[in-house]
Amino acid sequence: MKHVFVKISALLVLLTLASCHHVKEGSVYVPKDGDIQFTVLQATKDKALHPVKSTPFTKEGYSEIGYLDLDSVCTTHPYLGTGVSLTDASCYLLGKMSPRKRRAFLRDAFTPAGMNLNMVRLNCGASDYATELYNYNDVPGDVDMEHFSIDRDRLYMIPVIREVMKTCPDLFVYSAVWSEPGWMKSSGAMCGGALLDDYLQAYANYVAAYLKAYKEAGVDIQAMSIHNEPLTDQKGGCPASLVSEEQEAMLAGKLFPEAFQKAGVDTKIWIHDYDYTYWERVNRILADDKVLANVDAVAWHPYGRGTPDLQKNVLAEHPGITMHLTERGPNKLKADIQTRKWWCDVIFNALRYGSSSYSSWNLLLDTDGQPLTGKYPCGGLEEIDLESGEIIQSTQADVFRQYCPYVQKGADILEMESPDEDIAALAFRNPDGSYVIVISAEDLGARKKFQIKYKNEYLAVSLPLGTWSMTTVLIENQ
Repeated sequence: MKHVFVKISALLVLLTLASCHHVKEGSVYVPKDGDIQFTVLQATKDKALHPVKSTPFTKEGYSEIGYLDLDSVCTTHPYLGTGVSLTDASCYLLGKMSPRKRRAFLRDAFTPAGMNLNMVRLNCGASDYATELYNYNDVPGDVDMEHFSIDRDRLYMIPVIREVMKTCPDLFVYSAVWSEPGWMKSSGAMCGGALLDDYLQAYANYVAAYLKAYKEAGVDIQAMSIHNEPLTDQKGGCPASLVSEEQEAMLAGKLFPEAFQKAGVDTKIWIHDYDYTYWERVNRILADDKVLANVDAVAWHPYGRGTPDLQKNVLAEHPGITMHLTERGPNKLKADIQTRKWWCDVIFNALRYGSSSYSSWNLLLDTDGQPLTGKYPCGGLEEIDLESGEIIQSTQADVFRQYCPYVQKGADILEMESPDEDIAALAFRNPDGSYVIVISAEDLGARKKFQIKYKNEYLAVSLPLGTWSMTTVLIENQ
């Protein structure tokens, strides 16, 4: 049997371009007539993807290792993209940069030459990462929003968001509320408490006014969650509110759609925006026909409660419902745990089990995890040293750079399982028919291979020993 192998070369060519159509000359296998054109890129501890010399596909494969069979693999659901939160804190720091440095930073984050992010999540009023506690209408009892104003956001948030939209014209913008004004809540404050039944209509009017005002300011918000993390008030430690199951169903099935229509916005409605473990609540809310008719998607968080495969329980009851993972970023106290392989597991599993997108948390914080109004020790996807101006990249950002530039919006996520616990893998078929297979491994003590079957031929990729690695295989459509 002819063994297929990939010989790791000492090439030092940094590759951060968008697709295999634009890979530097010499990194693509030059096919003979009838051969399959492909590219193999690998990154190890130096982080950058490098092309590696590769033998062609062969008619014979390894019998002792599994493989991804692209000839028969099923598609599961579409990929919308990968994103990040443009919090008030992030926008504040970006607004303080020089225009030249900010343009360079945003090009790196939102174009194929860098991370190629194509989604942003906004905060409607203060989140726990803001320069201060604020909302858009602090006049008690103003149900009709006569005193509503987003003037505060015009200082730096809206200008930064619009600059991101210019940098990434196909940007998907969505938002969530962490806390409504205190006068709508049992606590009377933005931190802690529960949304009151008497103010459900006022809350719907508040969100609709926000969407309308942002649209008039040049920011079209395409989707809105009913509420961020509705099952916790964070014990009063940061902007947060409890929203009951019945309240969420009423808002999703009736009050939000009516208020949005009256305001002249066609923003999509997402529910839940919280942990996997509460999937039964999601199914009960979606059991309401009015909710199901008006809701576009379910949003998830993976904060230690439940596992990503629980998304399947919602898909079993509601086949075809769209899902998104809307928040998970670095934690400064868990930096040693959140390795690049760890992030691959979190991201790949979210996408594999049902989510069409993955979004990080704050795009940018300082090296102390500031500014914030809350108590959680989050880090930024990237951080800035305020003394030197140096930009420091997180391990999560490393991972984004090594698959996002190659996967196109609208790609099919393919059904597959990782070969073993040491390897995380995910595969996509792009709208142009090309394939992207990403494989991550860490601390391998023995040589392992990952095998791909395509057009009845086989390619076995050797994974580097003893270190973190990411391998990206790009297959052109023939």
